[in-house]
Amino acid sequence: MAVRITGKLIITLLLFLTCSVSVSAQKSKDAEELGKALEYFTSAKYHEALLIFQRLDKEYKLNERFKAYIGLCYYHDWDYETAAKYLENAMPKLEVFAPHERSVYYYTTAESMFNLKRYKEAIPYYEKTLTVCYEREKADVYYRLGLCNMFLQEWKPAYDQYMNAEKIYCQYKKDEDVQGRLAQIKRMSAACWANYEATLPKDSLSKIDDNTTNKHNETMQLKKISTILNSLISTMLLPINTPDSVKEIFCVLIKVLRYVNLNIAPL
Repeated sequence: MAVRITGKLIITLLLFLTCSVSVSAQKSKDAEELGKALEYFTSAKYHEALLIFQRLDKEYKLNERFKAYIGLCYYHDWDYETAAKYLENAMPKLEVFAPHERSVYYYTTAESMFNLKRYKEAIPYYEKTLTVCYEREKADVYYRLGLCNMFLQEWKPAYDQYMNAEKIYCQYKKDEDVQGRLAQIKRMSAACWANYEATLPKDSLSKIDDNTTNKHNETMQLKKISTILNSLISTMLLPINTPDSVKEIFCVLIKVLRYVNLNIAPL
């Protein structure tokens, strides 16, 4: 009887050891597979990486960073719905990551929403991207915000975002692709402004036009005065015996004109 029990125990132990070795070997193999998936991911072979990530996630429930990687893979596989789902679910745990890494996740989530035409949902993620991305990258984000607001027919915010984009793009206007983008912004911002003006009451438009005209007239008058004064000074039309009080008046006028940023030659 004792021999039988001992035999059963030995068999049980052997089975346990065999299973342990098998599980250990499988985990080791899966670790290698995870490394392979990361290699695919960094080489932009997103579909190949996704296949491995999916299997390992079912087996082990991967952490949030890997779930974010899965979201990025789905995005590059043009499955924007699933990409947004994975990224949004992982987002609360991503706040501890490095700023620029987070900018990739925010921007990809925003782009997924944008491609799904969920523009209102995309805007907060673009805005989050602006807080952590590099300065040069902000131009593309502002441009996207301009598009979102334009598609939502929010004409003034769209115009403002296009202007923000233009300001940064102009720093890199020598780049060929930037020149094309600046041309696009010029056309679209003009259209947005025209649509914005169309929404204003007529009396508001009249006031805007009046203010613009008045400012233009004032500027032209100041420039005419500036030209006359410069002419007087440059041609020495002020006689030597001009009273000091007159000279002082000229000096005061010149100082005033300089204050309003007109080019007046020094006395």
